[in-house]
Amino acid sequence: MREFEISRVRVYGITPADTPPYRFVGHRPARRLAYTVVRVDTAGGASGWSGDDSGQPLAPPGPAVAALEPLIGDLVGFNTVHRSAKTLDLLANRSMPVPEAESLIDIAMWDAFARQADIGMAALLGGFQERIPSYASSPVFEDPEDYLDYCDKLVAAGYRAVKFNVMSAPPFEAELARSVTSRFGGNLRFMLDLEQSYGFDDALSLGRELETMPCDWLEAPFNDSDIDAYAELNRAVGVDIIPAGNTLVDLADMVHALDAGAWARLRCDPNNCGGISQAIKAMALAGARGLKTELQSYGYPLAQAANLALMLGVRGCSYFEQPVPVEHFDYGAANPIRTDLQGNATLPNGPGLGLAIQADRIENDAFTTLDTGS
Repeated sequence: MREFEISRVRVYGITPADTPPYRFVGHRPARRLAYTVVRVDTAGGASGWSGDDSGQPLAPPGPAVAALEPLIGDLVGFNTVHRSAKTLDLLANRSMPVPEAESLIDIAMWDAFARQADIGMAALLGGFQERIPSYASSPVFEDPEDYLDYCDKLVAAGYRAVKFNVMSAPPFEAELARSVTSRFGGNLRFMLDLEQSYGFDDALSLGRELETMPCDWLEAPFNDSDIDAYAELNRAVGVDIIPAGNTLVDLADMVHALDAGAWARLRCDPNNCGGISQAIKAMALAGARGLKTELQSYGYPLAQAANLALMLGVRGCSYFEQPVPVEHFDYGAANPIRTDLQGNATLPNGPGLGLAIQADRIENDAFTTLDTGS
């Protein structure tokens, strides 16, 4: 089993040039995205990869890269067969409240193991399904008509659902929901992401209006830690209420919120909740309570693929989140994930996450790197 041992770890901080500055809510400024990539090589010659985007400062070394520096040296010689045990050890000793660094290490170890074993990640995780419906995750527009034009293009491309990242202004979101329902009826499901920027009364009013529309959920009206407000809203409206999924990332916090009735579905991301090892457990916690888990997959190909592998391998998810325009988020993979004309997504064929990583491009474009050596 020595071929599964880690021989080298490399970390890269990149600012993909193809991605324009993005804003995820109307009243906040657009920001450039940094992409932190982890590569784990095995003694047997496989390379496992993970990556996540952030809006953190981009000057070297970058906070996400810096958080990985004290962790990677201890990985050399470790056998990826025991990856989940290693992740638990890393999480127990973490210094940051959101364990992005530990999560990226976990995912890269899973990918390295699967590639060394020559098995697809979804199959390794259980092989529940081969494809899953996608929803397009939108940019922020300032005019409802721009959203309608965007939706026309989505429907023509095969999408059957869309999540609107919005202005976070109550009259705007209500008008948008009415306009989309009027034009597309039940032929286009939608969600609204409020980016934790609403007050309770406005969220209640919008939630009640959405009850009669083809809306699957209202996302992140409040800060995720405001469990009481979430629980009250979840009881008061007939549309599903879900969190942002970026801050309450420990399993104990998820259990507390689920048992309090705060959310109608769990939302989390293996890239910041402890990797694939912990996300599996989070999905099981939701499933034991009869709830679905809506994994985040917004970001670059490695972040998308880690989430999609879980969706396909493990029961419990409704949709894959595809950022659109897709070409803004293709960086670093020769075979990025695409939604087909039937509105579904699947992983590329191949071992591990299935992505054909453009390693040379990543090496050349990195504004900072870490390396344990050869």
